Order: sequence, then structure tokens, then C-alpha cells
Amino acid sequence: MPESFDLTLDYRIRPDQAFTYINVPFGMPPGVSRIDVAYIYDGAISSDPSVTGGNTIDIGIFDARGAQWMSLGFRGWSGSARQAFYIAENDATPGYMPGSLQAGTWHICLGAYKVAPNGCQCRITIGLTLGDPSQSADRMVEFPARLPLRTESRRAPTADNWYRGELHCHTVHSDGDSTPEEVIAIAESLGLDFLAITDHNVQSHQVALAGIDTDLILIPGCEVTTYYGHWNIWGSGDWIDFRVQSAEDMRSAMQTANAQGYLTSLNHPKPYGPEWAFPAVNDSVCVETWNGPWIFLNDMSRTFWEDRLKMGQQAVAVGGSDFHHSHEESLAKLGTPTVYIHCPEAPSAANLLKHLRAGHAFVSASPTGPRLDLRVDSAMMGDTFSINEPTTATLIVHDGQANPQPLEAQFCTSVGVVARFPITESPQTFTTPIESSAGYYLRAQVVEAGTIHAHCHALTNPIYFREQSSL
Repeated sequence: MPESFDLTLDYRIRPDQAFTYINVPFGMPPGVSRIDVAYIYDGAISSDPSVTGGNTIDIGIFDARGAQWMSLGFRGWSGSARQAFYIAENDATPGYMPGSLQAGTWHICLGAYKVAPNGCQCRITIGLTLGDPSQSADRMVEFPARLPLRTESRRAPTADNWYRGELHCHTVHSDGDSTPEEVIAIAESLGLDFLAITDHNVQSHQVALAGIDTDLILIPGCEVTTYYGHWNIWGSGDWIDFRVQSAEDMRSAMQTANAQGYLTSLNHPKPYGPEWAFPAVNDSVCVETWNGPWIFLNDMSRTFWEDRLKMGQQAVAVGGSDFHHSHEESLAKLGTPTVYIHCPEAPSAANLLKHLRAGHAFVSASPTGPRLDLRVDSAMMGDTFSINEPTTATLIVHDGQANPQPLEAQFCTSVGVVARFPITESPQTFTTPIESSAGYYLRAQVVEAGTIHAHCHALTNPIYFREQSSL
């Protein structure tokens, strides 16, 4: 029978420690084969940003390799979704990475997301199960293989080179209620081509995804969830630290992700998103312009994105459902919205990200929502077009479902809507003249006609313009 013993750590979090991370150290002796961690704290309330008046304390753990910024010692994170977790050599609670438990100083990381005016008392209980005490105290930590960014695909190319999918959703590896297998089954039932599961701050879901057999194009992803804004990373690379305390930290983390080859996306910049706290940090390639159903304040996210376009940033518009729940009713449904990516190469995860980075994409309300194709001569969405004389932009709209409200197609530049047309059939082609003074970019969208606050059903990435040199 393995020997085990418990440690108890008490910590009081002060109100002025809100939005900080507290590393509580403890000693890991040699030969431990499993660690069990549980915690309780007073005045617990929901992590929902709109709920106040109590405490929300997140939890994670760092091993003996260190708990400093960007440390390799990160072993997992629950946020406030779990009250207990374990790590063993060959298994772990979702959200945590199994592997050897090196002897030395470990740290429980407490994230003080919300702290009541009278503070918060937290108690952490750690159970250590001893295996073979003769095992080396400095043995290497090796994690199981994660989902790679694959350069090949089992999926056959489509006739038109368009692929539809989901870029932002969650499972039991963070605060969702569905397993990766269940989310994949939902995506397959919707007829999606690709899927990126982006659990908060962790990589354990990518381990689960690596062993699942599916024809879906699986894109490795993670949502870097900070107290000052959230952002997605898609691709293969190291863990990216989320313990941001300043604009400089946010920029450092995002630049590190970009340098590792991740495609980065600033998520849901709108009230209760949460909002993006550091407007000057604009190092993300993409902006999540559409998160969940359009009525969830996505007009504000679209304004945030367009403000960046007007400042000259070629920010790629993306969308994501932010799906969390399939076992209970939720308004956030997988594929609402859906991202379409144009990829004339083999439809691999790597190639899809390549063309998404180029802006060859649009966002639609659902897998059956309107499909858009915006062109200026040979230039498509995301491209830059050299212009020295008037030309014409063409938009083709395929309206995939009957809508009770009439829809209209709109062409938009930096000065706003410059042309609008009723949609009366499908497919339908619209054109508008473009001059060199028309603005830095042109984009298109499909909205409900005749409404004060037009409900959007689809939007494209822009085509950008530059004037040809006379030399």
C-alpha cells in the first residue's frame, strides 16, 4: 500500500492583491507518484464578470522547474472551475499535464480574480502519495505528445477551395462540460471542415486531441486568459504565460507567441468579454470581431476591429462561438458564428492557418448562413490591390437559408457604408466602383435591412488599397 501524507497551506488574500497571482511554495519529496490538491475559500461567487461582491480565486500549479514568468514549470490550471485536481506520472485531471513529479520546491498559484473588501481566506490541502523513494530526485519531466500542427489532411479538397469551421470553443479541460470527443462529434454533425479547441491557458486538451481519430482538420489552439483581456493562439509552440500584470507583460507574451509561429487573435473586445484593457497593445494578427450570437454586443467588437483598420492595421477579422456547454442549454452554439477560409492548397491545419493569416476569410452567422466572396480584379479578401485608376469591386452572396427579415448587402470603407443593395435571390452578384480616394480598404457585409441597429449575418475581411507609383 503506497504511503501518503497531507500538507495544509493557509493564505489570506488582501483586497489590494486583486488581479495578481500569488505563488504559495511547498516541498515535494523524492519518490512521489501522485499529488492531489484541493482548496476552499470564503465568499465564493461566480467568475462571470457581471457578478460582484465576493471572491473568485483561480488555481494552478508549477513544478520544481520554477514558477517565474514563462517558466517551463507550468503543469496546469483550473481557473475557478474545479475545487480539486491531481497529477500522476501517467494521468492527470483535465487541465493538467501528467509526468514525473520532480523533488524540490513546487508552487500552488492562486489567481486573485475577485477579492471582497474584507479579503479572502484560502485553505489548500495537498495529498502526496509516495511511490519508489529511490527514484532520482532530478529525473526528466516528459509530457505526452500534443496535437501537432499537421501539414497533411485526410480531408479531400473542396471544389471551390472554401472550408468552414470553428476557431474558439472549450471542453472539460478548462470550464466546459463536454469532452473533446463530444465537441468533435458536434462539429462533424454540423458538417464543419475544421475545428480548434481553445481551452483556457492549458495544453492538456491537445494531448487528448492527438489520440482522436477523425476526418476533421484539427487545429491546435489555446485561449490565453488574462485579467486584462483574452487572446487565442493557434499552432504549435510552447506554453504562453497568462499571468499578465501590465501592458508590457501583455506585449511580451503576445510577441513571444508570434515569434514561436503562433497565429494570434485578440478575443471578444466588448463589455463583459472582458474588454481589452490595453488598447496600445496591438500585436495580435487577428481580432475576434464576432463572438457568439451577434446580439451579444458584437457590434462593439466590430467597431473595435474597424478602429484598428482605420489606423492602418491590417487586422484579420475572425469569429468563434465560445462554446462551453452541450449538457445544458446555452445560447452559445458550436459554429455560431462560422469562419470560412479560402485555401487553394491541400486542406491541412498548417495551410488553413496560413491563409487565415493572409485574411482570406469571412465570418458567417452559422454553417448555413450567407457565404460571401469579395474581389477586386484578381485580389480577394485580405489582399492588397494596387490602384491608379477607377475599377470595380464585386461581391457574390450565397444566402444559404430563408430569413424572415429582408437582408441587404453593404460595401464599407473607412468612411462607413458606401453602397447597399437588397438581396433578392441566391446567388446574387453586386458591384460598386472603386477609386484611389475610396479609402484604405473595402469590406462587405450582409445585414438585416431597414433596422436601426442592423443585425449582421456575415462579414468579409477587407481588400486593402495602395496607389501605384508613377515611377
